[in-house]
Amino acid sequence: MNPIKNALKSLSVTTTNVIVALIFFIITAKITNPEFFGKVAIIQLLEVVTSAFFYFIPGQIITREISYLYARKEINKSVIGKFLSFPFLVLPLFLILLLFTNYVKLAIPYLFLYLLNSVMSSIMVGMDMFTETAITGNLFLIIRWGISIIAVLSHNIYLFIEIWTLGGIISVSMNYAFLSRKVGLVLPSFDFAFLFKHFREGLPLYLSSSATFLSSQGDRVTTAYLLGSYYLGLYQFSALVAGVPSMVLGALGGVLLPTASFYKALGSDEKKMSSISFRVLALISFLAVIVSIPIAILVVERFFPDYIQGIKVLILLLLAMTLPFPISSLTNFIIAANKSLRPFFILSLLNGSLVLLTSFLLIPRIGIMGGAISQVIVSAISSSFILVYALRTSTFVLGRKESVLLFVMPLIALYEVFIDPPYLDFLLLISVLLLFKIFKTITSEDVKLIESFLPSKLKFVALLMKMIS
Repeated sequence: MNPIKNALKSLSVTTTNVIVALIFFIITAKITNPEFFGKVAIIQLLEVVTSAFFYFIPGQIITREISYLYARKEINKSVIGKFLSFPFLVLPLFLILLLFTNYVKLAIPYLFLYLLNSVMSSIMVGMDMFTETAITGNLFLIIRWGISIIAVLSHNIYLFIEIWTLGGIISVSMNYAFLSRKVGLVLPSFDFAFLFKHFREGLPLYLSSSATFLSSQGDRVTTAYLLGSYYLGLYQFSALVAGVPSMVLGALGGVLLPTASFYKALGSDEKKMSSISFRVLALISFLAVIVSIPIAILVVERFFPDYIQGIKVLILLLLAMTLPFPISSLTNFIIAANKSLRPFFILSLLNGSLVLLTSFLLIPRIGIMGGAISQVIVSAISSSFILVYALRTSTFVLGRKESVLLFVMPLIALYEVFIDPPYLDFLLLISVLLLFKIFKTITSEDVKLIESFLPSKLKFVALLMKMIS
């Protein structure tokens, strides 16, 4: 289980997503309007609804259990079949979408495939099958954003959904073939005692995921309700562009849970793993924010003039999603260490309530900017909670280096919002690198550990890290 190689494989999917989605959005922005984009946003919103409310055994629980079994060489197709069965059990729940408009009804098969594919991916990454998930992920994204351009050209939302459904069929079929080749022919096995056991164990995560829907999507739902699909299109577009850096970080962070679970099963100390992950991800997150904001502004101004009024929203959302990433990554180590997950449900309820409250208070007064401010508030509260809980459960230790990084996070945010002239971003970039050098945030021992996982073609990364160690 090599976290760096696996992160690079996951990063290939993110890179494909960014490239083909950018082409899709450029074409869509040129030949359609924010209202059509708002309809696409509703389909994406339904994906989030599926993950939040229909994913009864959370993917984190599935990945952790599979990783434990894989590390101990106890994996078998019986366990895989049991996990694969639960999307079929929840299939009737999708029929509730028949109450909605026609193009939402048409999305039911796609959303079922989306859920089934998510479960398969959770199983596969737990078995270190990152190459296979990268293959299917890249292919699906090419269909999802590339071929669906045909539907955009014809302004046909129904054809758009049909193309996405085709991508889901192909992706599920390939993942099933990869799993069957790895462990033998796998069939869904309806073991209700097994499923209920893991449902009960993952219930706090499931409930928190459902509540998190309100905190992550409540601003969009409120925007759609109060301002209509036009402003939803503006807001969703800003959110998608702002989410690119966090998507890249997600590819890196996505390997943490299976890796932490794998090595925890072999006896490694989660405190050491969480510390180095926090410090390395902090470096990457800081640099990502500093570089991404001027690039995002340039892209919007150059290619999407209809969305320029959303630039300030974009900046706030980018900061809210990207800067706290090192803190949110600590959740993976809490899950891997089998600590209680109940507090996350309380946090999610609090966040969801705050998003709805602040959105309804702010959006009528300051428009879509209110939704962005709402997300900043929730991000700050959520990060503080995760940090405190990680310290209380002894899955993370707050030393001098970690304290310095936590102090710098809000300073970078304030600079980017209130002070930042774009031409001074270079100076901020140099300042961050000097900070890491002065405080020796990345140690020589850390570099040696990272180097041991690096592929031969990426050894230069270790050399660059030695320069600031």
